[in-house]
Amino acid sequence: MPIISSSAGTSPRLEPMPRIRAALAALPLASLVLGGASGCSIDLPDPRLIISHRVLAIRTAVTTPLVPEDAELADQPKAQALPFETVTLEPFIVDESGAVDPDELDIVWIACELSISQSLFACIQDAMPLTLDALPACEAPSLADLQSLEDGLPELPSPCLIAREGSPEYVAPLSANVLLSGAVELTMIAGVPEGTDTDTCARELLAGEYDLPDDCLYAVQRLEVGPIEQLLVLAESFGAAIPGFEAPDPEDVPEADRNPRITEVRVGAINDQGQQIGNAQIVSAGDLVEVELGATLQVEVDSPEEDLQTYQVAVNNGESYEDRQETYEGDWYVTWGELLAGTSDDPQSYNQWTLEPNDQDEEDTPPEGRARMYYVVRDGRQGVNWFWFEIAAVDPEQGE
Repeated sequence: MPIISSSAGTSPRLEPMPRIRAALAALPLASLVLGGASGCSIDLPDPRLIISHRVLAIRTAVTTPLVPEDAELADQPKAQALPFETVTLEPFIVDESGAVDPDELDIVWIACELSISQSLFACIQDAMPLTLDALPACEAPSLADLQSLEDGLPELPSPCLIAREGSPEYVAPLSANVLLSGAVELTMIAGVPEGTDTDTCARELLAGEYDLPDDCLYAVQRLEVGPIEQLLVLAESFGAAIPGFEAPDPEDVPEADRNPRITEVRVGAINDQGQQIGNAQIVSAGDLVEVELGATLQVEVDSPEEDLQTYQVAVNNGESYEDRQETYEGDWYVTWGELLAGTSDDPQSYNQWTLEPNDQDEEDTPPEGRARMYYVVRDGRQGVNWFWFEIAAVDPEQGE
C-alpha cells in the first residue's frame, strides 16, 4: 500500500532574454529561469529538477473586464486584456521547499510597449541602458481619452514601472503602438532571500550586462492587448470611433484568449507492469501525500478539451487568415526522484514519478523526507495554469 494518506495543505511560456542568451545557451528555450546561468562552461542541472528559486510561469488574468463576464467563466479568466481592463500579474515561483508566496519576495515589474516588429524582450533591450530610479510610473488610461481622439491616440511612457510587489494589478494601456502591435512586454525582476538583492539584480540587467548574478530571478511575459475588434466596437458604441480604425460587425469580434483550467488531479501507485495499486486519490493544490520510498506514482491532470479555443492567424503576409486551435503543453518538475517524461500534450496529461534518487540527486532520500512535484500547462498562446503537491516519504518497513 504505497500511498498511505493525504491531507490538505496550503499553498510563464516565458522566453529567454535575447541580450543575455549567450549566458543561457545551455538552457532549453522554454526555460523560465533567466538567472542562475551566468556561464556557458557551467554544467547545468536537469532543467526539470528544482533545487533553488525558479519562475515557472507568469499568469495574466483580467479581474476588471469592460464587458461583464458570465459566471461560469470565473475559473477561466481572460489572459488577453482590452485597454482600460485591470489585469493581475501572478508569477508561479517555486523552490525545493514548495511554492513561494510572491509577496514574500521583493519583485519589480516593468511594462514596455512592443512594436509590431519586435520580439519578446526586444522592447526593454532597445531602451537599455536604464536605471530603475529613472523609470516613470505606468499611467492607467482613462475612458475619457476615448472622447478626445481628434489628435490621435495618446503616447504613453515606455518602458515604465508597474509596481514593486508580488502580484500587482496593471491596467492595459491605450496607445497607437499598442493597437498596432497588440502586445505589452512584462518584465519581472527579483532577488532571493539571503542572496542578491532586487536592486542589484535590476541594476545589472537594465544596464545591459551579460554576466548576471546567478541567483537573480528574471522572467519576461507577453500581455496580449485585445481583441482590438472588441475595443473598436465598444468605442463606436460610445460615439468615440478611433481614428484610422474601422469597427467590424459585432458578430465578427473574435473570442478573447482565456487561461486554461485544471479540473482534477489524481495520484495513484502503480506496479512494475504499470498497473494501478489500489485506488487513485484526488488531490488539491499543496496537498501532502504519504508515499513509500521506491514506489512509482502515476499522476494524472485533467484540463478540459472543450476549453481549447479556435483562433485566427494571418498567413500570406497578412493577405488572408486561417483557423488554428489551441493545444495543451504540459511541463513537469520535481525536487527529487525520477520523472518518466518532462512534457506532455494531452487534455488528460499524465506522468510517472519514481521515488528513487536520479543521477543528479545528492541524497538517497528526499531532504527532510519531503519531495514536491510541479506542473504547468499552457494552451499554445498566452493562457497558463499550474498545480503542485508534495509527498512525505515513508520507509516501507515502517509502513508495515
